[in-house]
Amino acid sequence: MKRLPLLLISTFLLLASCSPHFHTVSTQDSKGLVLAIPDDPATLDWNKATDGNSFEIITNLMQGLTRFDRHQNVVGADADIWSVDPSGRHFLFHIRSSARWSDGRPVTADNYRDSFLRLLDPRTASPYAYYLFDIENAQCYDEGRCPASSVGVHALSSHRLRIDLSHSMRIFPSLLTNAITDPVRLDLIREHPDHWTDPRYFVGNGLFTLSAWHHDAYLILRRTRPVPPSSHLVSSLTFLVIPEPVTQLTLFEQHHLDIEGIPSFYIKKFLKSPELHRIPQLSTIYYSMNIRRHPFDNIHVRRAFAMSVDRRRLERIFLSALPSLSSFIPRGLSGYDPGAAYGLDVARARRELALGGFPGGKGFPRVTLVFPEGTQSRILATFMQQTFKDVLGVTIELRSMEWKAFLAGLDAHTPAIYQSGWIADYPDALTFLSLMESGSGNNRTGWADPAFDKLVEQAQEAEEPLKGKLYDEAQRLMLRKAVVVIPLSQGISNILVPPTVVGYWHNAMGMDSLGSVEKISKRAVKSPA
Repeated sequence: MKRLPLLLISTFLLLASCSPHFHTVSTQDSKGLVLAIPDDPATLDWNKATDGNSFEIITNLMQGLTRFDRHQNVVGADADIWSVDPSGRHFLFHIRSSARWSDGRPVTADNYRDSFLRLLDPRTASPYAYYLFDIENAQCYDEGRCPASSVGVHALSSHRLRIDLSHSMRIFPSLLTNAITDPVRLDLIREHPDHWTDPRYFVGNGLFTLSAWHHDAYLILRRTRPVPPSSHLVSSLTFLVIPEPVTQLTLFEQHHLDIEGIPSFYIKKFLKSPELHRIPQLSTIYYSMNIRRHPFDNIHVRRAFAMSVDRRRLERIFLSALPSLSSFIPRGLSGYDPGAAYGLDVARARRELALGGFPGGKGFPRVTLVFPEGTQSRILATFMQQTFKDVLGVTIELRSMEWKAFLAGLDAHTPAIYQSGWIADYPDALTFLSLMESGSGNNRTGWADPAFDKLVEQAQEAEEPLKGKLYDEAQRLMLRKAVVVIPLSQGISNILVPPTVVGYWHNAMGMDSLGSVEKISKRAVKSPA
């Protein structure tokens, strides 16, 4: 449950249909941990991944220069120490001499430089390339205007990596916790360009390595270094692809899964359970409007839709498992503002729609709301469909899509209105606002505003409380002046963890800590057929 960006969406809403047939995965590993993911990873190429299913696997196979501990502090991973100059622009990372790939080769500064440049290379076409645009000449290289040698990433030696930024950004080490910046082995990518993430060729630098991947069925990860017989540390991770959350929950109750997330409509059943862990997420669930497509090229139509939503009613429908949100920046981050977005205003919504040329909904064109398959996504879409009909008198059609097709469709032919969502890569509002900057590969709305970009840039260099004020000013420009997204809810991770699983934690950014988990009982292992 890593980045459901990245994401694009929260685990709570990205759920799909599931076959009821299962078969046993052959394993004799009594120390193995068995979990479920709702869909097959879109890719295990971390320079290209954007979805939570992929990152859930990648973050257990790889590690970067830094990582978050359970208290969301940035600590060393492959880098044991780092420093920054007084300007806040030049960072020097020292890579541990003990850092190793699973084939025994040392992890080097060149491996990191190769990863950064590959992420930025326009031929990679990564939607996440913008993530590194704070690096000197990174955007210039991504746009094909300057050479790779001009980018501010320098391998000074095998274990020293210098990164030069275009401006002061002291939170930069937290950005490097994101798996998209993990090191790469270009020798393996060149040798097996289409298959280097297959189990037979995969080489990682994390605690686990990829042992098996049966697409749409299961993945098995085994610990890189054997666990001593006296240890209870989990020696393998089996991820079963089970799209339907009710099926997942049933398998957990039958002791076929070791850890399980709870669908919102089942939360009341477990509220008093000692196995329930509730962790508020730094996440935003929202609807995006494509301002290049009619009728959302009209600001009055966008305002009308934004003013139609009764968030409190939506929260009741989801039994408070998805708290309502009227801010693009979620609770818990500087810049959060409960009044940032338009609230429910039926009379004004109808006036705005009339100003847009559709009084009482008359003459409103055919519009399709697109969302990923799944029970909760459909509940949300059905609620919104009825809301727009009751308040505005317009009828919108609904279309659900399988997750991979949904992601591909956002790039190939962005819908007029579609479901979106993001979970923080690091605990700063920049991780949300950067989505909507002009150069962001995750901004598919067609909207770009230099004034917004400037506010975000100024906030990065400011101290509190000015920083939070600038972030809020930027989001208000997006939510009230431009009205390109409609924030709806903030996620909560509702996770069942039995007493037989010890040492597990899950933080507000959706990150699971599985490497230090101990398992003290054996469970059956099954997977979809």
